[in-house]
Amino acid sequence: MTAERYMRGELTYQEWAEADARCWVGVHVSRILEILDQIPYRDGADRVFRTLKERKIRTAILSAGLSILVDKAARRFGVDISLSNTLRSNDGRLTGEIDVRVGLREKKRLVEQIAEKLGVSLSEVALVGDRSNDLSHPECLRIAFKPKDAAARQLADFVVEDDDLSGILQYLA
Repeated sequence: MTAERYMRGELTYQEWAEADARCWVGVHVSRILEILDQIPYRDGADRVFRTLKERKIRTAILSAGLSILVDKAARRFGVDISLSNTLRSNDGRLTGEIDVRVGLREKKRLVEQIAEKLGVSLSEVALVGDRSNDLSHPECLRIAFKPKDAAARQLADFVVEDDDLSGILQYLA
């Protein structure tokens, strides 16, 4: 219900994220980790990050999702920078609070900050995502991977429909 209210513009992203985080009050972080361990990575993800490392291409994950999931992926794949939202905990239990660092409509600005931190120009940045907000910066190469909205298709320089993430590699230097 809160997600629908957010999409209609009745709630800010911060309000929506806070309402969602309150659903997890008292849950032990280890339980969240158990749940997350059940989520498989996309086919081809290992190949993509291995290939990018071999090509000496710096990588980042920018997500309006949760750091507990993003940080796990960043460690596994050796990502240079990851930025997402953090559920707060106390003594191993979630407090129902969240630190929002990435809102859906803030990605363009954050892409600029990450590029600066990595020391690359925006024309050297490739954005890969499945929604239009993931492909928010017009100066970057934009690859829609299995796009979930028509706007992502329109914004994309390339569209990959294959279930295997390594399909994006043909568009990267």
